[in-house]
Amino acid sequence: MNVGFATAFASPLDGVEKVVRRYTIVGLFALGAMLTAWQLSTAQSARDADFDGNGIVDIGDFILFAQAFGSDQSSFDLDGNGAVDFPDFILFAKQFGEGAPEENITIMLPGDVKLAMVWIQPGKFLMGSPDSESGREDHEGPQHQVSITRGFYLGKYEVTQAQWESVMNTRPWIVGSTSEIPGREKYPANRMRWPEVETFIRKLNEEAGEDVFRLPTEAEWEYACRAGTTSRWSFGEDSTRIADFARYNENSRRTIVRDDGSIAYGSPEVQETGSVFPNPWGLYDMHGNVRELVQDYYGPYSEPAKIDPMGPDGPTGSRSPSGSHVERGGSSFDPPEWIRSASRSVGWVPNAFTGFRLLMEYR
Repeated sequence: MNVGFATAFASPLDGVEKVVRRYTIVGLFALGAMLTAWQLSTAQSARDADFDGNGIVDIGDFILFAQAFGSDQSSFDLDGNGAVDFPDFILFAKQFGEGAPEENITIMLPGDVKLAMVWIQPGKFLMGSPDSESGREDHEGPQHQVSITRGFYLGKYEVTQAQWESVMNTRPWIVGSTSEIPGREKYPANRMRWPEVETFIRKLNEEAGEDVFRLPTEAEWEYACRAGTTSRWSFGEDSTRIADFARYNENSRRTIVRDDGSIAYGSPEVQETGSVFPNPWGLYDMHGNVRELVQDYYGPYSEPAKIDPMGPDGPTGSRSPSGSHVERGGSSFDPPEWIRSASRSVGWVPNAFTGFRLLMEYR
């Protein structure tokens, strides 16, 4: 398995003096160790401190940071407090020497089938929906702050039929005497069952030689879906734009051509991945198409802030043990209120609208 993984600086001395007269470069590294006990408001990655974009946090980035020290330049304000100051200096020190992950990578699956993935940087967000949100269900609250402390790669698209078949050599979307419909390699792998998804992921990890692939947690999924937004959908509050960004029950109906040439529309069905616009972080079909299984068992939310929550260890409440993993995002069978960023459902039984999206840990 293969994972696809000269800026000039003018007159830096004025900026460097601001920092160096207080701290030596040796002190820069020593102060970095203080981060283990420093509680800062924003989680950071090497990408945030790679100011010159050369793929590593190095002396060039230090010079740029020194020039900006004492200013309010937002790109250097690593802790988001409105000023480039000492806490930013400590955050930068921690990242010094680290490589920044590529924004987009491609994994080669068996048979040279490609799997595109997008880098999701760490950060904080408000999980769940407010009481005032239209279409809200009770189990979407209370809203609570969640910190995602480690960045990760997430599938740019839902896992497709071609990707599934390249690893598993099965076609679970064909039921009974149903004939295979040609040309659907880019459609999502649907009718997914939890044990089969686990096997798919295990095979990928065996090929990779380490356990890097998994499903996202429910928190990671919603964080990536929202992509920094707080609205009902990642594209905003305007319901007239849904068809541009989501496959749902009004734009996913099967087209039927009658003998007389007239057209009728049947029941909704899954559609080709990536056939609508992506969310702000470049992820397609986070709203609709197939409901995406996540790693968590179903469980109620609680109000306290959380760091990298994993969900319950097992089924909770009245949910069935055989069908209690959470599904997110809604499907092409669902109305607009069921494909909101905060919407959650439970996979009672596999059906034509159950799929998933892969996460790859960054190490």
